[in-house]
Amino acid sequence: MKKFLGLVLALGVVVFPVLASFTLADFERMASKDLIPEIRLAAGYALVNQYAATKTEAELLALAQNGATEALRLAASLALSQKWLGAGKTRDELMEIVTTGSTPEVRAAAVTALTAILIADSADALLDLAKSGATEELQYAAGKVYLQKIRARLDRAMLEEICNDETLPAGYRRAAAEVLAGYFLFPPTQALSRAELEKLAIESSNSYIRYAAAYALVDFLVEESAEALYKKVVAMFLDPKVSAEYRWAYARALGVKWAASL
Repeated sequence: MKKFLGLVLALGVVVFPVLASFTLADFERMASKDLIPEIRLAAGYALVNQYAATKTEAELLALAQNGATEALRLAASLALSQKWLGAGKTRDELMEIVTTGSTPEVRAAAVTALTAILIADSADALLDLAKSGATEELQYAAGKVYLQKIRARLDRAMLEEICNDETLPAGYRRAAAEVLAGYFLFPPTQALSRAELEKLAIESSNSYIRYAAAYALVDFLVEESAEALYKKVVAMFLDPKVSAEYRWAYARALGVKWAASL
């Protein structure tokens, strides 16, 4: 295993500069076949805008349902989300998708458009939906809108309490984690440093707190070069001391950099 990892690391360092300018086909190949899950994921993020611009709704729906890898399904889901926002789908149509869609990626694609409709609901109704929604995606959508509705009385402690409450459903806790990420960055006088976010993203005993820290960490990571991010992702491969959330942060940041290069 050590020999294999050494080879992967060597390849990551040597090959990247040679392939610094990737094409759409390169990203599709990586999203489909790369050995490292975070490289596949980063390539999936890189494909989103191109897929939204070039693929039909039917093509994206099929890919979100049947894509060969999580990265391809993610790319299709996020692209489909762009197409559905403002496309005129009704509340009933979006609720049907977010509750009965055949894959998590199909259900997630309806979230952004649904949140634009849910904003008209009362805070009490949204909280009930965030806690009792039939799917994680519906819980997440309602949770995001609910937390936006009550933002004037939110604080970091309240959001951390939601993240730590194991009686609450996953979608609502994930929504709280993403809002909490903002409190890790602002106001500047209370913001966590990059080092503090990295430590929290790796070491927190709670996966939602790790996710919140990783989500905030992306703001720092996108300032790095794609080459530096790529090398770091390769270097972390199979490292048991690194959390999934920390790996995700690097994959997300690398995907942002790669998307900008297309």
